[in-house]
Amino acid sequence: MCRIIFLASIIHRVVKTMTKVAICYGSRYGTTTEIVHEMVKAAEEADASVEVFELKKKQPDSVDNYDLILIGSGIQAGQWTKEPLKFMVSNLESLSNRKVALFVVCGDAGNPELCDSAQRDYLDAIAAKYPGISPVSTGFFGGMFDFKRYNFAVRTLVKSIVKKRTPKGEEVPEIIDYRDWDKIKEWTKNVVQL
Repeated sequence: MCRIIFLASIIHRVVKTMTKVAICYGSRYGTTTEIVHEMVKAAEEADASVEVFELKKKQPDSVDNYDLILIGSGIQAGQWTKEPLKFMVSNLESLSNRKVALFVVCGDAGNPELCDSAQRDYLDAIAAKYPGISPVSTGFFGGMFDFKRYNFAVRTLVKSIVKKRTPKGEEVPEIIDYRDWDKIKEWTKNVVQL
């Protein structure tokens, strides 16, 4: 009988202390989705229960059911996707009473000279735009350029931007991957444990 009570006590503590996490994000070409998959694994390794919402396809019924809400987006042409921004507006009051972290996936993370301005423009400015949301953390992650995923206009624009940053005489490769999986996992585990 003591053994059953002891096991019930352990189960109760584990269930009671498990952090419920919602990851709500926008992605244009799938790179952010791939990063979110790694975030889920890392959060579950930190004993969190995770639900994922690609906001273009699905929205949570309520953010009040979660201990932590991670809100993120890929960056293209200096802009977040529209769905996470609308999500923050629609849920501003509830989010102001919850633990929130923001993250972005951006090619600028591959250039150390651009990281500070990108942090300021894509994370700090977004947090300031939505008063009441006080992020407990922000994550700034490198993305991936896979030019085969883009339509002609986007491919031409992005390649011209990347070409300007490529050393003279070098060709722009078809895939440029700035993702740092260890950084993504470490940030996720740390924010879940805050």
